[in-house]
Amino acid sequence: MFDVGLIGLLGTYVAGVAWRALWGAPPTRPIRFAVAVAVSMVIHLGFHAAATAAPSIASAAALVLAGWSSFALWCMWLGRVPSARFREGEDDEGGGEDGGGGRGPGDGPDDHDRPSGDDEGPGVDWDRFEREFAAYVRRAPDPEPAAD
Repeated sequence: MFDVGLIGLLGTYVAGVAWRALWGAPPTRPIRFAVAVAVSMVIHLGFHAAATAAPSIASAAALVLAGWSSFALWCMWLGRVPSARFREGEDDEGGGEDGGGGRGPGDGPDDHDRPSGDDEGPGVDWDRFEREFAAYVRRAPDPEPAAD
């Protein structure tokens, strides 16, 4: 009788989690990786620990299957998280001049066509940037020949 009640309860639990994961409200913001790992570990360890203490094989199998189902549904729910933007600004609204998205390989200016700070608007002076950045870049010393 215990097994029937436990399996019915776990079935109702998994059905509720499935409804929330598939049709319920998605997460409102991105979730930190540490939080996602902690919840995943609690799901796995909790259901598997309960399965080791289960009084019968049927209830142990039901607990393990509920644990794996909960984990899969947790992953599906996390997949519905809105993506985090790399940067946010006014120029990111349209995605480009034609509104078709960002740049891909080969869509940007070539090295010899780089804008300088003298252009109109908030341009970047690439020559000044390279001069200032050179102080932070060190070349590795040439390797010495191996001793015989």
